[in-house]
Amino acid sequence: MLDVKTTYCFVLFYNKKNRGDYACCNVNKQYLDVLNLDYIKGDSILKRFKATGDITKDSFESQKFLEYDYVELAVEKKKYAIEGVHKCARGAVMENYCIGSEYYVIFTDESNGEDIAEMSVHENDLILIKR
Repeated sequence: MLDVKTTYCFVLFYNKKNRGDYACCNVNKQYLDVLNLDYIKGDSILKRFKATGDITKDSFESQKFLEYDYVELAVEKKKYAIEGVHKCARGAVMENYCIGSEYYVIFTDESNGEDIAEMSVHENDLILIKR
């Protein structure tokens, strides 16, 4: 909770499926069980958050991939190539959440079944092959 008013509270919600993502909105106090509001007094978190200008974000980003989705790398980037992973490499998403829209993927050599690399890959760099 970031701000308390007479009839509502301005609340920040975190997306447990995409860590780093959030949404905020006003919630009527009658729907909240407010136990202790003393920490709000003089709190700089609200001031810093309002200063970012992101207080109008009122919905979570949708989750693009799920655990065990079979994906393909759609781009050629140096950060992936250093690990031996190139465009068209295929692998599996290994967690049911992402961090900052990046998924933990294990890429496997389809010819021999050996793992090539495991790394975080941005969702925009992946294509869903099979769910």
